[in-house]
Amino acid sequence: MTRRYSQFLELIYLVGDIILLNTAYLIGLVVIDRFDRVFANPVINLMVVVNLVWFFLTKVTQYYENNRLLTLDRITLKFLRVVAMFILLIAFYELLVKDHYSRQHLMVTIGVFAVLSLIWRLTLDTVLKRYRAAGYNYRRIIVVGVNPTSVDFARQISDHDEYGYRIMGFFDEGDPAAMEMQYNVDVQGGIADVQAFAIRHNIDEIYCALESSREEIITDLIKFADDHVMRIRIVPEFSHYLYGQAKRLNIEYYGNMPVVTFRQEPLESLGNRAVKRSFDFAFSVFVLVFVFSWLLPIIAIAIKITSKGPVFFKQKRTGENNEIFTCYKFRTMQVNEVADAVQATKNDSRITSIGKVLRKTNMDELPQFFNVLFGHMSVVGPRPHMLKHTEEYSKIIDKFMVRHLIKPGITGMAQVKGYRGDTTDPRLMEKRVQYDVWYLENWSFLLDLKIVFLTVWNMVRGDKNAF
Repeated sequence: MTRRYSQFLELIYLVGDIILLNTAYLIGLVVIDRFDRVFANPVINLMVVVNLVWFFLTKVTQYYENNRLLTLDRITLKFLRVVAMFILLIAFYELLVKDHYSRQHLMVTIGVFAVLSLIWRLTLDTVLKRYRAAGYNYRRIIVVGVNPTSVDFARQISDHDEYGYRIMGFFDEGDPAAMEMQYNVDVQGGIADVQAFAIRHNIDEIYCALESSREEIITDLIKFADDHVMRIRIVPEFSHYLYGQAKRLNIEYYGNMPVVTFRQEPLESLGNRAVKRSFDFAFSVFVLVFVFSWLLPIIAIAIKITSKGPVFFKQKRTGENNEIFTCYKFRTMQVNEVADAVQATKNDSRITSIGKVLRKTNMDELPQFFNVLFGHMSVVGPRPHMLKHTEEYSKIIDKFMVRHLIKPGITGMAQVKGYRGDTTDPRLMEKRVQYDVWYLENWSFLLDLKIVFLTVWNMVRGDKNAF
């Protein structure tokens, strides 16, 4: 019943999208007052092409893949990629043929369809997850191997009812009662009992969490699953080290040899780095030309009037790949000998009157756009720390040095979440690092735009941690 039901999901998704696509097409005709041409040959031809292109793309990209583990944000990202390819193919078709199509009609069609289709997909997936969480449309699975890895796997399954999996039992050699007492799992028997149990209970999937040294047993399980139309999945023995760390492993193939990396880094892609660098360059040029150019004389005069010393403050900080660079800021303190060792704190007597304003509004960071222009920094990224702090925190904060895998930023995820200012409390620094590492693993251009927007918004409304 479960398998038969799942086979219809792709068809349901597709039929729903085709209905919405043609509805959007007709809405486009109505909106631009061309409904009288609904039966004209060019209009009918384009409607056929639009449907065929969407059908082709969804098949090629496996957009309707019935993956129970897909989260709503990953579904949305997958949808946006398909829509982008859809627009490109339709645009190419329009240039290729001689018929005159209304671009306004196409824009309305694609816009309406994109909204309706995304709502349809997210709604259906949400309903399915709740349906499975209620105990329906589940898949029967068994786990071979009783150890910390398999126990952590079972905990993940039990924590997410919406996945729709039901563990029918565990199997391993040894005393079942002892294993049940130690790990609090339902042991149904030994390795020799797996095949009979799987056939008798119509098991859908077998999850193998055995140690790699038990190669012969694993090979036999794979052959058994293949011969009986069951899916078998291997749970790596190192998986329990990652429990609770929200990591997504990435597998790359060197020839036929799979290599697992523990951290997904979008900015390892040359294309993504080019996008980020292009934005950094364009944004920094814009700020330096249209903001910094006229604001510099005003701030420079104010700094000179309120205290003795240079306009700019230069400090060595840790950048990408742990390389040292010179970071520029407007000077906000009286000239002092401990500037490179003692961070500013709330009500710090060293901060000048104009310095308080500059730090409160983040305008003291404006010269760092030169750092961005020179390639030392990015607009968005982990904030760079003075060398003393890097040395200290790398010894006591877990994953502190991971944040140096990418360029530091003028603003960052931690800052817009409120973790800025004083870093003397290690617990606050830990939260900063967690957000920085999350940003590293989840970067996207839209995320950068969101952080820039939130930074500006925080400047307008004020930030209690800015001092």
